[in-house]
Amino acid sequence: MNMPLGTARPPDTVTVDGARAGADGTGTDSADDGSDSGTDGRVDGTAQEPSGPHLGKAGTGNDRAVGSAEWDLLTDRVRWDQATYLLLGCDPGHGPLSLDRLPDRLPEADRPLLRRMMTDALVHGRPAAGTLRIRRPCGRHDHVECAGEPVLDADGTVTALRMLLRPAPPA
Repeated sequence: MNMPLGTARPPDTVTVDGARAGADGTGTDSADDGSDSGTDGRVDGTAQEPSGPHLGKAGTGNDRAVGSAEWDLLTDRVRWDQATYLLLGCDPGHGPLSLDRLPDRLPEADRPLLRRMMTDALVHGRPAAGTLRIRRPCGRHDHVECAGEPVLDADGTVTALRMLLRPAPPA
């Protein structure tokens, strides 16, 4: 099951500096002026999102919010859409979390799974997926399904990590 998104980032996507993309209605922001290698703000110019059996396809009766995030390892640029902020319980005013701060949102018991997923993606260049508990400011934990995949350059080096998130179905 794939979750393809459009070729441009959603208009509510926020970059690491907090500037909204698509303010002019084009789905791009001023940083995406063609100066990087991506045609739609992505590192490699593709419009693909993580795919596989891990997350449902948008528009197939699954009305749960889906968040997307991308961490560019070459520029340290981080992009989250609004759904990601909601799913991870983060304030958009503070900007997206770096990869090294992401474990802060999880209880200690779930951090090894996140480390394994990140190792699979960033070190081994493989897609990774799992269900994690996200710690809310009120102390409650919500389950979130995460599917990530590395972005590889021509020689196979990981240059970015893309992740899709959605609420896990009730048990």
